[in-house]
Amino acid sequence: MTKNDKGLFDLISPVASDHGLVLREASFIRPKEFQAKWRRSGDRVDIMISDYLADAPDNVVSDLSGTVVQTIIGGRPKYGSTYLDWVRSDGFINSKRKVYLKRSKNLKGTPEGKERDLVGSLDRLLDSSLLSPENIDNSLFSWTKTPNIRKVGFCSPMMRVVGISSVLDDISVPEFILDYVVYHESLHLAQGYRPGERAHDHRFRREERKFPRYEEAERYLSNLKIGRV
Repeated sequence: MTKNDKGLFDLISPVASDHGLVLREASFIRPKEFQAKWRRSGDRVDIMISDYLADAPDNVVSDLSGTVVQTIIGGRPKYGSTYLDWVRSDGFINSKRKVYLKRSKNLKGTPEGKERDLVGSLDRLLDSSLLSPENIDNSLFSWTKTPNIRKVGFCSPMMRVVGISSVLDDISVPEFILDYVVYHESLHLAQGYRPGERAHDHRFRREERKFPRYEEAERYLSNLKIGRV
């Protein structure tokens, strides 16, 4: 059952009260990426949560609300298993990814490009054992509609979506460069959704350097002057 703003208010208000806060307003917002935001004035707060949770069970919303309120009062955010298990489930991902893609204006929604197919890169990475099927399970890889000149790739671990800039969909770009960018973003999928943790931690960098031509790929991308992945 989809909640409205009043339903959200009724769930968050007691959580805020338990921490000495008065909830003035609660509302669902519609950003592309999942967000939980707030405004505070003294002990009064307004809390806005992504509508990706509008049909979540009450205990999921309450669990996240506890994290948000704890952050508001200056605590380190600790995400509960009730919330994390829900948003990491295939049911949530398969349902909300459709909404995410509609809000992603620059994604084609397909791995097939004019010159290159991202599935080919994935097959090579799997054949070389740099990736395993579990790393990219229930995920979607897509070219961008227009070339992204700031970043050649991005990943939404929550929605398990990888976007690759169409600037790399060019036969003049060496195949291993595309494979490296796909590998980098796939490592984020392998990490999974980990809110509050660093994406490029030491373990990630160690795995990234396993790519056989890592340094050469980094130099190439740097020389393109279109930003790191």
